[in-house]
Amino acid sequence: MDKLKIRKAADADLQEIIRIWKRNIKTINTASDIADLFYSFKNYFLVAVYSDSADTNAADTTSAKSKNKVLGFVGGTIRNGHGHISGIAVDKEYRLQEIGKNLLGTVERKFLADNFDRVTLEVRKSNRGAISFYEKQGYKQLYIIKGYYADGEDAIVYEKRI
Repeated sequence: MDKLKIRKAADADLQEIIRIWKRNIKTINTASDIADLFYSFKNYFLVAVYSDSADTNAADTTSAKSKNKVLGFVGGTIRNGHGHISGIAVDKEYRLQEIGKNLLGTVERKFLADNFDRVTLEVRKSNRGAISFYEKQGYKQLYIIKGYYADGEDAIVYEKRI
């Protein structure tokens, strides 16, 4: 059986990260913006893939699994002396499989190993799915930034002590 693997993103993953980011995150970030974040904070960019098992004839092996396709990513950065989630997304067809939970938990452990004891992130006030996800992972609302996004939408800032 194939297993989900979370690994450090490689240069070869950047185009898939950009594709997933732009497809799944409502953003004005350009490919260049995303690449700049990736190369500036590469230690905290992780991807989720299915690793091939020894049994390559398994009936449930999909093309995504057999090709080690990037299913999702988390992009972490360092901001004001703490960890920060700049972006996290799982391709729609792979959601509800705990991939996002595994990505987030893994980057949190990397931050902690590097002596950062808290993580922050911003989320659109209208993104109920993401808000529910973060709260289930132990994130607490800190405050709201009015008009944070380019379209004028407010952001909710969340924090988790790790």
